[in-house]
Amino acid sequence: MTHETKTMEVPVAIADRVQTLIDAYEAKEKFNAERTEVVNNLLSMDNLSCEMAVYSLPQGELLDTLRFVYELSGTNNRFIKNILTQSRENPKKVLSDSQRSSAKSLLFNLINDPSVISAMKEM
Repeated sequence: MTHETKTMEVPVAIADRVQTLIDAYEAKEKFNAERTEVVNNLLSMDNLSCEMAVYSLPQGELLDTLRFVYELSGTNNRFIKNILTQSRENPKKVLSDSQRSSAKSLLFNLINDPSVISAMKEM
């Protein structure tokens, strides 16, 4: 039994859009896999080690992990939302000391939140 495959031509704009969607999906999956590994590593530590690890994160990794955990937790913290929005609008801008300290504290608290722990177990 032979199968005949038919192809159809698609306008370039549609093909480009579909490829963009595929690339975005793959990037999101890669981001989620990386952040899942980081959060699992943080959860496997005792509280003091976890807190020290969170406080030693560089800004880029801190913001990425905060974004991941924020989405995972389902909280609606305005401060976190503002920090993430600012970093998205201007990724090269360095956080102020108070923003950085607050972001680390919030990340540590969110990582230990029961909703995040249960969500990570489901992944």
